[in-house]
This record gives sequence, structure tokens and C-alpha cells, in this order.
Amino acid sequence: MIFAITTLGCKVNQYESQLLREALTARGHREQPFGSPGADVSIVNTCTVTHRSDAQGRNLLRRALALGGRVIATGCQAKVYGDALRALSPAVEVIPFEDIGPALDIQLPSRITGFCGHSRAFVNIQQGCGNFCTYCIVPHARGVPRSRPWQEVIGEITGLYAAGFREVVLSGINIGLYEGGLAALLEKILKETPMPAVRISSIEPWTLTGELIRLVVEEPRVCRHLHIPVQSGSDAILSRMGRPYDARYFRSLVEKIKALNPGVSIGTDVMVGFPGEGENEFGQTRSLLEEADISYLHVFPYSPRPGTPAAGWGDTVDPRAVKERVALLRELSRRKRDAFVLSRIGMEEDLLVTRAGRHSFRGVTSNYLTVEAQGKARVNDRVSVILEEPCGGYVLGRAIG
Repeated sequence: MIFAITTLGCKVNQYESQLLREALTARGHREQPFGSPGADVSIVNTCTVTHRSDAQGRNLLRRALALGGRVIATGCQAKVYGDALRALSPAVEVIPFEDIGPALDIQLPSRITGFCGHSRAFVNIQQGCGNFCTYCIVPHARGVPRSRPWQEVIGEITGLYAAGFREVVLSGINIGLYEGGLAALLEKILKETPMPAVRISSIEPWTLTGELIRLVVEEPRVCRHLHIPVQSGSDAILSRMGRPYDARYFRSLVEKIKALNPGVSIGTDVMVGFPGEGENEFGQTRSLLEEADISYLHVFPYSPRPGTPAAGWGDTVDPRAVKERVALLRELSRRKRDAFVLSRIGMEEDLLVTRAGRHSFRGVTSNYLTVEAQGKARVNDRVSVILEEPCGGYVLGRAIG
């Protein structure tokens, strides 16, 4: 059988697609690029965080339908809004990920052994979230928090190291809820595996403990990069969102991290146009983000998710205002990134090589900067570089040694 997989959304989705890919390959099936003619089965691993991701999922399913063969929708959109996908065509099979093994006559493995198309491997450590933010459909798709046994995580990382990977990203729906503590898991990984670099994916501010911060700022094998979603800088909006912190808490968290190690890169997510966000509330958000020593922003316009409390609220924000606010914050993100890059010029950084040529290579540093450097290296090598000059979307550097 020839199969094709395409994946939308988060690192957990990408991890689950890799599980599926390895299970199918183990049965002797062959993968081809999604959208190419000739696939016996095309699988779309969907995301439903926004209406845009919903539309992308539907469009990919239409592409697959036009090519013929079996068409399967799985992932979060299939789980929560499956009827909308079935309405595309009777030929669309809507299968929650937990049921996809029997549907394809395969047994999903307990761990991955590679990560197709990536220099870094994502390692899923946790599922689910019980916070139920008023805008978020993910808890309905992913269920209650549950953690993967640490022994499985250690075994998977050890196997990925043996396969040639030199950086892993700990991923999950709400990784700060890892049972027994994320810091304790990190300590076990550092002690029991040879993996030279471990990166933490997005982590909620109220779950970021002092011990975890200590590991990020002090431990050389833990990447100096944190992505901490703030969503809003208005206390009133944060309360309406069901976020259990205020702007002062986020500000003090960033200050604490940067005081311990100014080389740590801190990114954040910001939602614009949440119901009730007036000029005053947006101004508070903008002020917080201007003042906080963060390195970049991911800016998203609010997207109502059917079935969430906020979707039923009437105090919507004018789309023109949302567009203007998004543009302002994206420009702020560019300035924040440029300032962080300039602060690191002349500094030595460790990076993972993601692309290599005859006389130069490109890679991503521990603190999440893309660097183009002169020198010889191989993909997946870890190399020390001196950062020399900003250059558009990346930094020019020079290899050491």
C-alpha cells in the first residue's frame, strides 16, 4: 500500500504523525508526498485551534478527494468537529487518532525511532489540559491531563540519540502539568541519557517553577529558550479568558529569568481581539509587551471556537481594529527580535546544524537564533559559533575550533 500523510498544528500532532508513519512503514507500506497521484490512502492530521486551521484541514481533504483513494481525517478537528468533515464527502473517513490503528490494521509503536524531515526530534511527554480557558477547544479534543511514564521518555530519547539526533524538544498539550514535575523529568533525562541538548516547548506561566527556571538558565544541556504564552496584558481580559495569573505575574516572571541569565530567549503568544478588548485593554497589552524583555511574539487574531464560552459572547471587536492591532504587535515582534540579536553579537553560542554546504552551514542556537556560519560541519553536529552580524532573518557567525 502507498500512503501519504500531512500534518497541521502543534508538535503533538507532528509526533503522532511520526508514530503513524513508522507503524505503516513497519508493515511494509510505502510513503509518498501528500498531494501526489497514486496514494492508496491519504491521511490529514488536522488541527482546530483556529477557524483558519479548520479551513486548511478541509482544503487538504478536498485535495486528497480529487486524487482518489481512501481519505482519512484524524486529529483534533476530526475529534471535535467531525460532522463538518463528513459533510465534505461520504468518502471522508473521520477517525479519532486513538482509533486509527485498528482502522488501518496496524499497531502504533510505543515510541518513535526517527523524525521525518526534522533535525530536532519532538518527544511527546504529556497529553490533555484541564484549564478550559474560555476561548480554547483543545481540552475537548485532547481530554484531561495525563503523563507518559518517565521510563518511556528516557527510552525514546536514548533511541533517538542512537539514531543520530542531537536535540530533542519535550512536547505536550500542557507540559508544565507533567506528573511528578517537569523539572524532575529533565533531571532524569540529563542523568540517564547522552542527549546533548533538550529544549522545552511552550509552557504556561503558572506552571513554570523555580527549579525549572534554574535548569534553563544554568544547565548547559538544557536549551536557553522559553516560550511562555501571555495571551493578553490586560488583567480584565485575562480574567475573562480564565487565565490564572495577571500582567504583573508575567512581567515579574520575565524579569526573574533575564536577571539570572540575559542570554535566555523568551517568546510569547498574544491573542488580539478577544471579546471585550477595547483600546484601553489593548493598550495595556501593548505596554506590557513593550516593557517586558522578550525576544519575539507570536500574534494571533481571536478565532471563536464553537462550543467554548467565549464564542457565545456578543462584545466582539471590529475586524478592522483587530487587523491594525495585529500589525502593530507583529512590528513590535520584529523590533524585539532585532534587539535580542544585537544584544548577542560578539557572544559565543552553541547550535545544532540543520543544513550544511561545502564551506558554510546553517543552524539554530540554544537560544533560538538562526545562524549562517563559515566553516565545515555536518547536519546534526553541535557546533560553537561567535555571532558577528545581523542579516535579515538570521545572524552571520563564525565557527570556533
